[in-house]
Amino acid sequence: MEKKKKLIWQIFPSFLIITLVSMTAVTLYATDYFKRFFLNNSEKELTTQTLLLQKKFIHILKSEPDRLDQIDPQCKEIGQETGTRVTVILPSGVVVGDSFGDIDAMENHMDRPEVSAAFSGEKGISIRYSATLDKNMMYIALPVIDGDTILAVVRTAVSVSAIDRELREIRNNILFALVLTTLAATIVSLWVTRRITRPIEQMKNGAAQFAGGNLNTRMAVPSSEELSELAVTMNRMAENMDEKIKDFKNRSMELEAVHSSMQEGVIAIDRDEKIITVNSAAARILDFPPMRLKDRYILEVVRNVEFQSFIQRALSTNEPVEDDIIVQKEESTILNIHSTALYDTHKLRMGTLIIFHDITRIRRLETMHKDFAANVSHELKTPLTAIKGFIETLQEMMSSNDTNQSIHFLKIIEKNVNRLINLINDLLVLSRLERLEGTDIRFERQPLLSLIQAAVNTCQTRIRDKQMQVAIDCSEDLDVMVDTVLMEQAIINLVDNAVKYSPESSKIFIEAEKKDEKIDIAIRDQGRGIDQDHLPKIFNRFYRVDKARTRNEGGTGLGLAIVKHIVQYHQGSVHVRSVKKEGSVFTIRIPAAGLMAANGSEDTGKYA
Repeated sequence: MEKKKKLIWQIFPSFLIITLVSMTAVTLYATDYFKRFFLNNSEKELTTQTLLLQKKFIHILKSEPDRLDQIDPQCKEIGQETGTRVTVILPSGVVVGDSFGDIDAMENHMDRPEVSAAFSGEKGISIRYSATLDKNMMYIALPVIDGDTILAVVRTAVSVSAIDRELREIRNNILFALVLTTLAATIVSLWVTRRITRPIEQMKNGAAQFAGGNLNTRMAVPSSEELSELAVTMNRMAENMDEKIKDFKNRSMELEAVHSSMQEGVIAIDRDEKIITVNSAAARILDFPPMRLKDRYILEVVRNVEFQSFIQRALSTNEPVEDDIIVQKEESTILNIHSTALYDTHKLRMGTLIIFHDITRIRRLETMHKDFAANVSHELKTPLTAIKGFIETLQEMMSSNDTNQSIHFLKIIEKNVNRLINLINDLLVLSRLERLEGTDIRFERQPLLSLIQAAVNTCQTRIRDKQMQVAIDCSEDLDVMVDTVLMEQAIINLVDNAVKYSPESSKIFIEAEKKDEKIDIAIRDQGRGIDQDHLPKIFNRFYRVDKARTRNEGGTGLGLAIVKHIVQYHQGSVHVRSVKKEGSVFTIRIPAAGLMAANGSEDTGKYA
């Protein structure tokens, strides 16, 4: 464990560092300021001298060009008097005058930055090393202009070495002051730090008493306002904490009593899948003593693949997760498991709460109900089919005798028998879907456009009878991973509904598009619409918005329930939007082909 430092040795170095940094910053700023000050003054002086020399040499360069050899002696005379280097450069770059150098040995100066700037008509400034004088120099160059012609460039220069010497002297003085200031600040900081830390040491001892559980002791109140308020607050906190601990113990006992008396199993696990708490009901379900379950990993206790998968899903999302699993003991037990995310006081995810419900009896009753519906439907279908056959025979026999009334009655019987057969067929479809028996649910990659067109073709007779049009908007390269037969049936049911409840010569729109890794299939009609009160119940079995009209249209009240089951088996959802007298939009939303393929094999994937 890292050794802790005393507060005095944390505060004191901080004061010292702040002082050193501040003084260093002042030193650097002052040095930089003086350097810029001296350089600016030098620049102004050189500029003034260059302007004067510009006027001096313009007469020779303009009216007496054959006397250029007089420029160099004048430059050397000016250099001796002022200590400033003066150089005159012709447009060719040749030096015709220099205060300190031999012009015959000097190289072409056209490539000097300040000279180039001056020949372009601007003021040239440069600070650099001079090979001629072997020192750092500041250069100012101005053009000598006659009308629009640049006759030459006059350049003045001064050594910056003197400036550097002055700056070094200033820096040394500031550093000496820095040392004295730092020494004084060290003494003062040490004294102030000790005054601050002494009452804090006393308060630390009092806090240690609180931490040890002795909440009846009280801290001494220091003289300073801030620390005295802190001591009073800590004393008040100790008093409140003592009350809250007593209250927490009482609540903990109450919660433990409720927890133990629950019939549902409850397990709390952390993010590492370790059990935090477990009640007696859950221990009975898992067949372990409660004391042996705490602090163990959940996967050590429950050897069940479905439960392990459920735990992974519950921990990977903040949303509630629900599922049914089968636990094999002497008899199979069906458990409904519901998970809820657990958060700490900082709203950070700390784990998951899992609640078990034994629904074995409920599921058995549901199975009995489904088997009953399937058996009754199967038994009813055979005699009704026979009745239908005999009615058709009677119609043929009686049509030659022109018994219109009898034929009318027989048609009514036929209509009702057809409705009963449709009802039974829909019941059989629902029963097979619920039990996943009698259907071969296999997912295949299928172009969605061809699937929609096949469904529309199935409903073509009704569409043609009502002189309606169907507009399909679906990309040809949009594929879905579905059971072709079931998904086509779901689309047929929705298209058939749209045809039934839309006026003649109206239009049906079918649109399909991919949105956020989901595929939406929307069937929109121009019918009467549905009241908002009916929308939440529209997918329930046998629910009809208009019972009389539904019967006349031959509906069974099961079409939308079948659609809901089919879509759910595709891990999707179905929604409806409707506006009265404007029509309805039924939307099927299923995972895109890539997501469905990840959950099941492309050709042989089956839900279990």
